[in-house]
Amino acid sequence: MATKIVYWSIGDAPLNEGPLTAVIGNFDGVHLGHQKLISTAKSFAKKDSTATSVITFNPHPRRFFRKNEPSFLLSDLAEKNRILSLYGVEKIIHVSFNDALRELSPDEFVTKVLSPLGISHLLAGKDFAFGRARAGDMTLLSKLGNQNNIKITSISLEVDDKSAIVSSSRVRAALQAGHIDEAIEMLGRPPTICGIIEHGDKRGRQLNFPTANFNLQDYQVPAYGVYAITAIVETQRQFSQDHSEILDGEELPMLMGVANIGIRPTIGDRKVMAEIHLFDFNEDIYGARLRVNLHHYLRGEKKFDSIDALKVQIEKDATAARALLVHENNDNNQIQTMRNSDVR
Repeated sequence: MATKIVYWSIGDAPLNEGPLTAVIGNFDGVHLGHQKLISTAKSFAKKDSTATSVITFNPHPRRFFRKNEPSFLLSDLAEKNRILSLYGVEKIIHVSFNDALRELSPDEFVTKVLSPLGISHLLAGKDFAFGRARAGDMTLLSKLGNQNNIKITSISLEVDDKSAIVSSSRVRAALQAGHIDEAIEMLGRPPTICGIIEHGDKRGRQLNFPTANFNLQDYQVPAYGVYAITAIVETQRQFSQDHSEILDGEELPMLMGVANIGIRPTIGDRKVMAEIHLFDFNEDIYGARLRVNLHHYLRGEKKFDSIDALKVQIEKDATAARALLVHENNDNNQIQTMRNSDVR
């Protein structure tokens, strides 16, 4: 099944692809709360013989209103598309967040956005707000939906085992603190960072640890330090932001490695970068896009007295990362074998 990608703005022609069962929100990171929304929508869509869709906004409203704010995204546009497709979304509709959208009243939001998109059933978290100055809430949306022949369903927010609401803000805070396990629990998978591999100073090769380096762009910067990671070198089709669909079943090799995220205080470079050393890998991937999954936070970034001391520590980090990832992979394979056995 292919996931169709649509980019739409106020004033564009109606989609004429309905009726659609849709969820709406920013879906930054696609955490467990977002997944709950999608899963519920899929159940309704199957019952009503409609397509499961996601309505999201580009750019993120936070970036639109606070253009000079530091980077904060948990997933860029291409990665958001990819993750949503994994959860069975059939259509992803990116609505341009611009002045025209910002100025819509709640009533106009329904008539000028939801109706032209062909939405027959809209699901949202109970805290969803919409319209100019976020004046509309789910109670008003239900009333307006009834007037415009759109069914509205309010979904309770996902909470963790401590009764705390799962949110993108909490995932960001966990990453900033280096609490990768907490981020994994809220996302249901390791957090990712993605970027285009750049030419660097080749210093990693001098240390016998060649690295693939990229700028974090508008990603939330995790805690500075060293991580055990897995990574995939993506194909052009997978990350192109102007393509119209994402195809299922494109399997690419999963590589293990170690990463440093930070400013490289021993070297003296103050630019925040992700430096990725991939185990048993020696291909030229400059200009390619790398998708990096953060599995474990090994240690904080520190300044060493010499390059030799840095090299010794890098060797220790690589050994620790490999051991953790191999153990984790063995555990996952064991669980999968047990599940397959249960199915038989």
